[in-house]
Amino acid sequence: MKLLCSLALFAAIAFGDPIYTITSLGQVGGSSSTTGYAVNDAGAVAGWSQNSSGVTQAFGSGAGGLASLPLGSGTVSYAYGINDAGTVVGDTYIGGQSHATIWSGSSASPRVLGANSYAMAVNVAGEVAGASNGQAMVVVDGQVQSLGTLAGVNWSAAYGINNAGEVVGEGELANGTFRGVVWGSGGGAVLVGTFGGGSSDATGVNDSGEVVGFASLASGYQNAFLMTGGAMTDLGTLGESSYAYGVNDSGENVGYSYLDNGAQHAFLYDDGTMLDLNSLLPANSGWVLEEAFGINSAGQITGMGLYDGQQTAFLMTDPAAIGAVPEPSVVLLMAAGMGLMALMRASARGQRV
Repeated sequence: MKLLCSLALFAAIAFGDPIYTITSLGQVGGSSSTTGYAVNDAGAVAGWSQNSSGVTQAFGSGAGGLASLPLGSGTVSYAYGINDAGTVVGDTYIGGQSHATIWSGSSASPRVLGANSYAMAVNVAGEVAGASNGQAMVVVDGQVQSLGTLAGVNWSAAYGINNAGEVVGEGELANGTFRGVVWGSGGGAVLVGTFGGGSSDATGVNDSGEVVGFASLASGYQNAFLMTGGAMTDLGTLGESSYAYGVNDSGENVGYSYLDNGAQHAFLYDDGTMLDLNSLLPANSGWVLEEAFGINSAGQITGMGLYDGQQTAFLMTDPAAIGAVPEPSVVLLMAAGMGLMALMRASARGQRV
């Protein structure tokens, strides 16, 4: 299936045909802008909206569209993670201080943790990763547990957690620079390297333990990375500097990069290639996709873009990845490609076709 999807993607690019569909998640109430940050395997999205007065409130999406999540006694909130059960995690600001917040479908009222805490990700078991009072933490079985710190790390925060309980984030070193951190499910932590610069950040981890984030070059620019088995791969850029945020279990990851002209575009990195998400949409779609933050197992992507100039959350879907019939031109090139592969295999065996 992975090969089939890759061939379809290659075919679409070769023919100049878009293979992704895109849905605007719209606005919430009187909001003027929305951002999608995380998407679960059912295609439900969590993020935040901002109204014309500048008030920001977390939302979750469902069959009925976007729905604001309860603010409780707070004034501002953000949602950063959602699991397949629909549990959403994020922050609520109360009296100007951030409180980690867990919105569960089984409860009308969110669970709000203490001041100076943040919730950034949640796994299938409901374990939450974040930070509390300057230290990375997880919430397991309802209990807040510090992840501990490495020697020389003064401050830390967790941004991602997989279903095995592996956690990723960043820590501040004594010299004031920040480095990505990976906390193993069995305890212990390691620092993430760089690409010759002084800093790095780990933002997401999949169930295979592959980590994404970004790391600095000697020049000071940042490049997105994918780390597998401790080895970091520089994912390159669409121009200069790139930042990866979400990764699925196939190793596909998303983020954003700056173009040579300074514009910011969302990207998908797949099979060794960084693709501008805008190149996968129909011409004159009205969209400019600026940031991508989440990607699920079906390859659906959420983030933020401008639709006819309005900042709007989006959900992109690759029909080939969910079993839809590709465009005829895609099928033709896939068939040609498969025929070429068969010819190459036959030639390698010294057979005639």
